[in-house]
Amino acid sequence: MKKLFLLATVLVFSLNFYGQDIKKPTAKTKLLVYYFHLTHRCNICQSIEATTKKVLDTYYADELKNGTIIFQSFNCEEPENKALVDKYQAYGATLALTPIVKGKEAGIDDLTNFAFSKIHNEEVFTKELQEKINSYLR
Repeated sequence: MKKLFLLATVLVFSLNFYGQDIKKPTAKTKLLVYYFHLTHRCNICQSIEATTKKVLDTYYADELKNGTIIFQSFNCEEPENKALVDKYQAYGATLALTPIVKGKEAGIDDLTNFAFSKIHNEEVFTKELQEKINSYLR
């Protein structure tokens, strides 16, 4: 009988603990969206940048306005961008996402292969880029 009572007590406390909300970090995640390009750009490279901007402007205008998402485009061939180009290994057209969690960069997500493979279908590119961005902002 004591064992049954003890088991029931442990079970009740376990379920009570399990039902509690887990606190999420209070620091809001930010997202850097960087596009790197060469001085002379092909139509595909221009489309990647334009479509990325369109997705951000259309679906993330508030996040752009309040600084949750920061979009910047960099010319890889400009000397002032060398440190960033080296950090992102962006020696040509490159699309990268960098989440900022609790004030620190949490890795680099290189979307270059994705961008080049999906840009020919704007609907798919848009949907999948949104999914990727949303995964960082949850």
